[in-house]
Amino acid sequence: MQRFRPTMLMLAVALTAASAHAAEIDIPPPGKPKELSVYVNQPNCMHWTDDCVNCKRGTDGKGPTCSNIGFACQPKAIRCVATDIPQSEPEKK
Repeated sequence: MQRFRPTMLMLAVALTAASAHAAEIDIPPPGKPKELSVYVNQPNCMHWTDDCVNCKRGTDGKGPTCSNIGFACQPKAIRCVATDIPQSEPEKK
């Protein structure tokens, strides 16, 4: 029993020192999000979907925000749902 206690103490110190060393690793900052093709190719589109994921254009130059995909969803073609250009009123005759 007397050998067990110092061995466990040394093991605990070794594990603690190893984890403290691992915490000192430099983590690079996240890169700029990849531009989505709909986001780039349709500059007036404010909201688009593939019937699985819904995305909205970010404000003030920020990247788009998208919902998470469902686990059983089958994506379809991406389509623009809303634009930032207001619809003009029908012409009066």
